[in-house]
Amino acid sequence: MPYVTISTSQHFPAEQKKQLLQRASDAVVESIGAPLAAVRVMLHDLPETHYLNGGQFGTDAVMFVVELIEGRTEAQKAALIAALSRVGNEITGLSEEEVRVRLIDFPKTDMGMAGGISAKAMGR
Repeated sequence: MPYVTISTSQHFPAEQKKQLLQRASDAVVESIGAPLAAVRVMLHDLPETHYLNGGQFGTDAVMFVVELIEGRTEAQKAALIAALSRVGNEITGLSEEEVRVRLIDFPKTDMGMAGGISAKAMGR
């Protein structure tokens, strides 16, 4: 844990998508100190007709949704949001104002770990 889901416009080339995945993983490790082995990142392509931005189809999109076990500080969260915004900008060329980042905290009792044990039961 953490889990990062990236949603992007479908037209970005495969190499850019790979860079988004790698750099998002790096950003999580560097900004909140998560161990690399615990970071999971996946990418979803959005067909043009599956994203509406300000009433318009066909616009570029990059959104990061990060699911975390509760307990990160506001400063850590701010650092993560800033790092992922930069990653989206640097890889895709979208302005940081167009890159979206959402963080979702899960209570320790609501996150299953190895063998189906909650994070709280594992002492996290």
